[in-house]
Amino acid sequence: MTAATVNSNRSTLGRVAVLAVSLLAGSLGVAHAASAQNLPQVVVSYGDLDLSSSDGVRELYKRIDFAASQVCPYPNAREIAQVALNRSCRNEAISRAVRDVKSPQLVALRAEHVKRG
Repeated sequence: MTAATVNSNRSTLGRVAVLAVSLLAGSLGVAHAASAQNLPQVVVSYGDLDLSSSDGVRELYKRIDFAASQVCPYPNAREIAQVALNRSCRNEAISRAVRDVKSPQLVALRAEHVKRG
């Protein structure tokens, strides 16, 4: 399970999206509740991007995709179960981050990527 939040504080850090990832308890055989503070996180800055432009939206999507690849388990998996877990984690992390940014253009770009598979 993943979570993403957006900090819209326009301080010196600018706008950021934070991806936090927790493995599904069933996949690890461990039942526990994890708080967002205990999850791996990657901060995705996008204060330098113009999200009203297609170039800015594509760049943010690339950053979110890269961040998901950093926090999701088994990035170089060869076993089917691990590949599936990684793919599921990345898809969920990206979808939540995109949703949390609240950019219609970013949502549309994500929909294109999902449609293409």
